[in-house]
Amino acid sequence: MNHAYVDASWREEEAGQEAGRGQAQGGWGLVLLDGGELPRRIGGQLQAPDNNAAEMRAVLEAVRSAPAGQPLNIYSDNWAVLNAARKAKGPASLWPLRDEVLELALARNIALQLSYAPRTRRHMRAAHDLANAARLGQHSGPLTAQHAEVSLDLREGSTLARILLRRSGERVTAEVPLDPLDPLPPSAQALLAAVALARGGETLRVRRASKLARALWNNPLRSILPGAQAQLLAARAQADGAGVVVEFE
Repeated sequence: MNHAYVDASWREEEAGQEAGRGQAQGGWGLVLLDGGELPRRIGGQLQAPDNNAAEMRAVLEAVRSAPAGQPLNIYSDNWAVLNAARKAKGPASLWPLRDEVLELALARNIALQLSYAPRTRRHMRAAHDLANAARLGQHSGPLTAQHAEVSLDLREGSTLARILLRRSGERVTAEVPLDPLDPLPPSAQALLAAVALARGGETLRVRRASKLARALWNNPLRSILPGAQAQLLAARAQADGAGVVVEFE
């Protein structure tokens, strides 16, 4: 089962005269765990009559972003949204969006479940931060402008590479086995393992990458071995699809 944590941010005072017409600027955010090694973080800005509507929009975007044909459990800390979606109770203003959520889940063959989760839970806090940032216009869509510092440590003769990744509020250390039979040289194996740790939309600033690893990443066709080319091209395509940028220092 896939899991999504959703939240919204809405400020009536920001609407000015718009508040009299029932609209104010808000944001929604979600953290989607869909079987990948890292969560997907997505947010967007919207006009909404109240916070409940913005929260239901986050639920809708989770259903839209999740893989089709797989069960999805959505976590929210908003009881109005949960009661509207699960029991058809609560503010009538939520019903059209609730119907849209259920119709989309049916169309995408997603078995939908909604559960309560407190904001103190890790991914709920992340969804809340995404929603606030989106409301303020700091990002829209997949989270961008994130950076991580990566250091590669390969010791001559060792069968392991050590990867140290540092991003805001997090430090990741990984030991990666090096395969002597792999067509990729050890330095390139370590680099691809580091890239696999990136979050969507993140820029990796890689230190201590060998000249060979840099050259192969920048131009996979420089490798004369078809197996190495295939691995490099696949890794580049996956990174490009996730909006991951690799920079060398």
